[in-house]
Amino acid sequence: MPKKCFGDNVGDEMCPGEGDVISFHIQTTLSGLLDIPLQKPPKEEIFDSTHEIDITKLKSITVARPQGKKVLVTGTFMAGIEYLAKTEEQTVHFFHSDIPFQVLIKDNDGTMLDLDFDLNEYIAHVCVEHEEYQQVDERTIAYEVVLLIWLQRKDN
Repeated sequence: MPKKCFGDNVGDEMCPGEGDVISFHIQTTLSGLLDIPLQKPPKEEIFDSTHEIDITKLKSITVARPQGKKVLVTGTFMAGIEYLAKTEEQTVHFFHSDIPFQVLIKDNDGTMLDLDFDLNEYIAHVCVEHEEYQQVDERTIAYEVVLLIWLQRKDN
């Protein structure tokens, strides 16, 4: 698993609350299939899910044409699935899977950020807006996750 990005620019998982000002943002979707590892028994049904999000890279990028800046955000969404197994010995099992994500944040109107944009003035947050898991078969789970990745000025 990649190392976490520590520093003054990365906040905890947080959805915007009343009074929070979203300076810049982007939404991204993660979807696909998770396979239960072969050393684990097949599932009967999904019991519970958890998640953890790590931002592993946060970087301002200067672009020549059109002139301006973008913010690169790279990270990992760790999905943890607790399920009831098709076995008599131990009925509850857990596995996790790391799902990478990478986005570019531009201005809210889709244009480049100004050249004088200073990432040190912002904190990056990730909000899980939607998370859904569905059984496909006894070893496969489909997932859909919607992330809101947003920058908040440190002085807000």
